[in-house]
Amino acid sequence: MKKFILIFFIICFINANASEIKSLEESFKNIKNDGDKSLLLMQRCAAIYGALSVMPPIELNPNDLQTRYKIFLQSAVSQEIQNEVNIDEEESYKKQLDIFKSSLVFFIQIFDQNYKKSNSYFNNTWVEKDYNMCQKL
Repeated sequence: MKKFILIFFIICFINANASEIKSLEESFKNIKNDGDKSLLLMQRCAAIYGALSVMPPIELNPNDLQTRYKIFLQSAVSQEIQNEVNIDEEESYKKQLDIFKSSLVFFIQIFDQNYKKSNSYFNNTWVEKDYNMCQKL
């Protein structure tokens, strides 16, 4: 029940615009720095696993999904600290958490829309390709 209240809160108070998030493949074309690509990958994986962890029951273990999104979120913090000279861990964590929350809302909306259309959260979409990249890590 707490998960659904949290999701409701996030959806009500954070506006996720579908045009803001593109596939990793498309996004990587515009990023030259490997550290920035790695940061985006960590952020994306955290959001995908986070969204999957609160979706109605699926074949994946919710505890495993929660562990994964937390690991990727912390990895994003570490990568950002490595990329940026003047940022401390607390500042980075707050920033990455904000990015995570807005991305989480976006992916929950996408998963919900996809499920209504095709009875699958992301099969045959760009999100599936992003998810597959995350699984390799």
